[in-house]
Amino acid sequence: MVILFILGYFYLFLTDELLSLCKKTGLNSIIIFSYLFILDIIKQIIGNKGIPYLPFILCIFIYIYLSNITGLVGYNIQLTSHIVANLGISLMLFLGIVFLGIKHLKLKYLNQFIPKDAPAQLYHFLICIEIVSYIIRPFTLSIRLFANMFSGHVLLYVIISFVIAILEKKLIILQSLGIILPVLLLFFIMCLEFLIMFLQAYVFIILLCVYLNDSLNSH
Repeated sequence: MVILFILGYFYLFLTDELLSLCKKTGLNSIIIFSYLFILDIIKQIIGNKGIPYLPFILCIFIYIYLSNITGLVGYNIQLTSHIVANLGISLMLFLGIVFLGIKHLKLKYLNQFIPKDAPAQLYHFLICIEIVSYIIRPFTLSIRLFANMFSGHVLLYVIISFVIAILEKKLIILQSLGIILPVLLLFFIMCLEFLIMFLQAYVFIILLCVYLNDSLNSH
């Protein structure tokens, strides 16, 4: 419910007029930073044609990042560590991008599958490769996010299991000497996990903007 509320806030109420009125509070400073951060990515990759899609891309970024963070809260389920959830989101985004490309570019949308300056003998073969590489885009998006989130959980589980195993020992010397290093390592890995969660949401949005650029700008 919290994620849905935040997404609704960004999508419905995030306007330039509201941002100009909310610069004095700390929360809205974070909102302004997120807004300008995603806006800069869109302008660099897509250009001005991508600005109308800013609320949607910002919602996806917040959703991915918050879904990543929920995995660090006890007794919670991290959606992005499940490949089925990631694949569902990636497929919906991919189909939407394809429909946008057909709507905006018409037949020019097929130009991205035609290799330039390719030998005539390899022309048809390269077209098949381009089509296959385009089709597997949602799978690469979902598998990349799933692999990074799942591997982080596995690493945390191994270290926490090691700490619990030490605590179950009866020797005080082993407990005092053996807990310090794993706990410090666990702390640094937790900090690294927060950074990785942000980077994965950032990479997801970068790739989404790249794919959207192919559907809005002809090549």
